[in-house]
Amino acid sequence: MSSDKGRTSAPPIRLERLFAWIEKKDRQRYGIRPLTAGGVGGWGFIRHHGPEVTLRDGTRVRPGDPVIAPHVTNDAMAELTRSGWQSEIIRRGLADLRELAAVVAAMDPADRPVALWGATILWPFAKREGWEVRERPRTLRVRMEDWYLRGVLRRWAKEGGRRMRRGRGQLRTRDCWLSTTELLTRFGPETPPDPRIAR
Repeated sequence: MSSDKGRTSAPPIRLERLFAWIEKKDRQRYGIRPLTAGGVGGWGFIRHHGPEVTLRDGTRVRPGDPVIAPHVTNDAMAELTRSGWQSEIIRRGLADLRELAAVVAAMDPADRPVALWGATILWPFAKREGWEVRERPRTLRVRMEDWYLRGVLRRWAKEGGRRMRRGRGQLRTRDCWLSTTELLTRFGPETPPDPRIAR
C-alpha cells in the first residue's frame, strides 16, 4: 500500500448514510451530551478497557476505571469549516473544556472519572492544547477505525476528499489523554479564563 493511499483510503461515498446512522446510534448508546450551546464538543462516561496507563502527571488509569470520552460535534465542525474555522474551533473547544471542568469540579471527588480519553485523527489540535498524545498499536480494529474516521472527515470537512490530501504524514488516530487533575488545573473554575475564550 502506498503512503498516499494509506492516508486517503476511506469508506465508499455510498456508505455515508449508513455511517451517519451508526454515528447517531453511538451518540445515543454512550449518552453523549453537548457541553455548551454552539460548542464543538460533547461528552459521555465510559470504562477504560485497555491496559493500565500512567500519565505524565502520575495519574494511573486502570482497567475498569471511569473516564470521560469527549466527542466532536460534527455538524458544528462542518459549519465552522466554512468560515474562519480554525481560530473559532479552538475558542469554542476551550470554552467546552472550561464547562466540562466546572461539571467535574462539582462532582464528589470519589465519583470523578480519573481522566479524559479519545482516539482521533484530529490529535494535532489536542496536542496543541496540552493533551498527552500517544501512538496506538496498529491492530486491525485500529486500522478500521482510521478508515472509518477518514470517511467522517471527508463527509464533514469543507473540501471533502481534498481535505484528506492536505498536510503531511498519515491520517491515523492517536490516543489523546488528559488527567482529571490536569483538566481542573488548566480549565477549572478557579483558573483565570483563557484570553481566547470570549466572556
